[in-house]
Amino acid sequence: MTLDALLQILDTGHIIVDTQHAEARHVLSQLNTWGRIYAYGGRYVRAKIDRITLWNAAAQGVRADEIIFLLRTASHDLLSPTVQHTIQTLMERWGCLWLEGDYFTLTLVSNNPEILRTLRTKSLLADVLGQTLSDTHIRIDPLQRANLKRILTRLGWPVDDRAQLALGDELHFTWNHTVTLRPYQLDAVQSAERTSHGVIVLPPGSGKTFVGVALATRIQRHTLVVTTSRAAVQQWIDSFMVATTLAPSHIDTYQRNRPLPAVTVTTYHQLIATPERISHADWGVILYDEVHTLPAPIFRTTAALASRRRYGLSATLVREDDRIRDVFSLVGPQRYHIPWRTLESLGYIADVTCYEVSVNQTPDERIAYMQAAVRQQGRLAATTAQKYHVVERLVARHTDETILVIGHYLEQLHILATRTGWPLLTGADDSATREHIYNQVRTGAVRVVILSRIGNQAIDIPRASVLIQLSGSYGSRQEEAQRLGRILRPKSDISSTFYTIVTAKTREVDDAWQRQQFLLGQGYRYQHISAKEILE
Repeated sequence: MTLDALLQILDTGHIIVDTQHAEARHVLSQLNTWGRIYAYGGRYVRAKIDRITLWNAAAQGVRADEIIFLLRTASHDLLSPTVQHTIQTLMERWGCLWLEGDYFTLTLVSNNPEILRTLRTKSLLADVLGQTLSDTHIRIDPLQRANLKRILTRLGWPVDDRAQLALGDELHFTWNHTVTLRPYQLDAVQSAERTSHGVIVLPPGSGKTFVGVALATRIQRHTLVVTTSRAAVQQWIDSFMVATTLAPSHIDTYQRNRPLPAVTVTTYHQLIATPERISHADWGVILYDEVHTLPAPIFRTTAALASRRRYGLSATLVREDDRIRDVFSLVGPQRYHIPWRTLESLGYIADVTCYEVSVNQTPDERIAYMQAAVRQQGRLAATTAQKYHVVERLVARHTDETILVIGHYLEQLHILATRTGWPLLTGADDSATREHIYNQVRTGAVRVVILSRIGNQAIDIPRASVLIQLSGSYGSRQEEAQRLGRILRPKSDISSTFYTIVTAKTREVDDAWQRQQFLLGQGYRYQHISAKEILE
């Protein structure tokens, strides 16, 4: 088969794909496995092959010759020897170094003595590498397990962690079959279970939590679940209770002055605050929910958990910093991934139409924006007054649907709530207040709810089919995707609609372009409309 969808492959590893070509979807689906799509401009998608994406592919069994063959057949031009050599070299490095032994005696092993001799010369490893046992074996302090993998990943040498794990205390419970796992969920569980660690990437609304619960049920050991918020904690507890025979006495939140339950569900914040007590318990498996959000201090805490089975769950394995490589080295490589549009085509998540609505500043707002310091311009652009009128008109358009309005700036959200009378939920509201409003939305008593950033993750409103984004956290691709994920639950009678409102001729235009890149890479497209079209 000869493809010409791939217009250009640069020596830097950057790739440009023409999305209007008949075979573009095939090429893009492959790129989602062994490349990173980072930009969309008009009809062209830009992607990049890098060491983490190639090592993730190698960990899933993809071969270098498969990637090279596709690039050769899909390109107009001859594939550069530099690109071929880079792909082959990087992918061959996966499996050159591995850890064996257990959590008492740990050894770094390579079948190539020259690699270990070279690593001995690296100053970053001076305090990490222990006694040389042979040309192919170096003793490692088990407490340095995570640190070693982080440093070697940084140096370009990924480590396949094959060492035995601490088994953890036994815990017997079963799947009660009130929840039936979908085929892709079963595939994800089986892919992860074959290994001791790794990351599962599935869209929001596709049942990642049940994948984690199923993994814990298969492993049958004391389990620690770390997630993003108190609301997410309760969702995990509810999922264990509905899907398994686990006794209620065996699962609970972490509480400082009480014994740790056999299944403990806590937040990243709590893990940072009390790392010793939590991390030193005899866990058999650690589940990191929304693993892409791991806060920086967690990487140090995670080192104490490196000898346990550990799995990360994520919808958007992207970060705006360079910490994805730490997720790779500490939690593990990607073990399972399925594109969002694939699940949409199968009916497992909702079909979503995306709109970017352009609004204008008033003359006074424009003057204030131009005179403001750069650090203030983002707020001024995001809080343009015309956005309120547009939101009200959009809500009026969707008269029979459940609508979420979400934003970054609390003052803006309070103004909207005062104008409209719609309920507003922020981080200041307690769990009981939030659950009361959510229940009203679920039952249809409330049709529109305004949310601060607490709505980015872990809200359970299956009825919601419209999301209106007033403002966001600058250029966060992760946040844009998570917010769209709030309306991905499939509805039998209606598709979903995502609006992002952007102030023209301001830095918010550039931020919006950056925010949209992950979703564009998944195959979503934004239709551009003006405030005038909405307000007429």
